[in-house]
Amino acid sequence: MKFNTRAMFCAGVFAAASSQTVIAAPINEVRDIFQQVSATPVVHAHFEQQKKLTSLNKTYVSKGNVVFSKQQGVLWQMQTPVQADLVVTPQKLVQKTQRTMSQINVQQSPYGSVATLFLQLMAGDEKGLASNFNIVSATHNNQAWAVTLTPKSSLFKKLFNQVNVQGGRYVNQIVIQEKDRNITQIRFSQQTSQPQNLTAQEHALFQLAK
Repeated sequence: MKFNTRAMFCAGVFAAASSQTVIAAPINEVRDIFQQVSATPVVHAHFEQQKKLTSLNKTYVSKGNVVFSKQQGVLWQMQTPVQADLVVTPQKLVQKTQRTMSQINVQQSPYGSVATLFLQLMAGDEKGLASNFNIVSATHNNQAWAVTLTPKSSLFKKLFNQVNVQGGRYVNQIVIQEKDRNITQIRFSQQTSQPQNLTAQEHALFQLAK
């Protein structure tokens, strides 16, 4: 079955690389930020995505819930404008609706690279991000932090221009600058580390991407 990029809210995050001088962020700042994010094994949150398409002068909004599990991956449960579950693991992406299910191999599709970015950000995977991105700026204090990423690998240069991430204990916002001045912004709210165990339904959905 063809993978439905309309229902998969994080698909289509494509951007052209920008030419700029890369200045690395302070190592200690970066390490502190990602250690803070990676300290929580399970996070439940509400998300709202706004995708601004400059050429059409339109903004598309998606809302739902997200579950991050360091051991399993990320489960996006979109509620509006359509209901769909998107399961992201290091190996696969699985999209499930009430009537259909489709999957792709992360290594065999550009959409896998988009999903990998979200997985690495929410996991605080400093090593994984560093293999694909330059961390050009990082600020951190007791309450909040911010990181700016630009693509390093040739694949990600074809997909992204710049990624800005903000957070505290958890990732609070991801802003992706895309081709043709399009912007994707994802905001997280109502984050909690409880319950630490997945529900039977959440566990079953993650099993679909094994």
